[in-house]
Amino acid sequence: MYPTVAAIILLCCLSFSRALDIENCGSEIGTYTNVDLSCDMSKSVCELPVDTNVSISLDFTLEKDVSQVFAVVHGIIMDIPVPFPLNNAAACTTPDSGLTCPLSKGGPYHYTNTLPVKKSYPKLSVKVKWELRDEDGKDIACLLIPAKIK
Repeated sequence: MYPTVAAIILLCCLSFSRALDIENCGSEIGTYTNVDLSCDMSKSVCELPVDTNVSISLDFTLEKDVSQVFAVVHGIIMDIPVPFPLNNAAACTTPDSGLTCPLSKGGPYHYTNTLPVKKSYPKLSVKVKWELRDEDGKDIACLLIPAKIK
């Protein structure tokens, strides 16, 4: 009886440890409350196939009023941040972002965007650092997402 219970507990712990662990990397003036990615979030790494688009949806609240929101994305490779340019970094002027500025203190707010994974990107493991910044460059939300470009 006890070995069966122990095995079930062990399997549960292993399955929870495999879930995607998204880290807060320094949100200053906001708090993210939910993150959805267009990858299998039950795995420990978000797989990013080349020549595809990866989507992010982020729910957050604000600690102060904000007049502009900008997305800044980097791939952290061997502790070196490499920019992932976005065509639609200015969230307030991007119709599909879900945001209409100015944003008032509180919320909640819902942000969406898509990152192209280009064929030219090397196939390797990377931490994706996705930041939403205000007009003063302060982080509304900062996320570190373990990923692998495939």
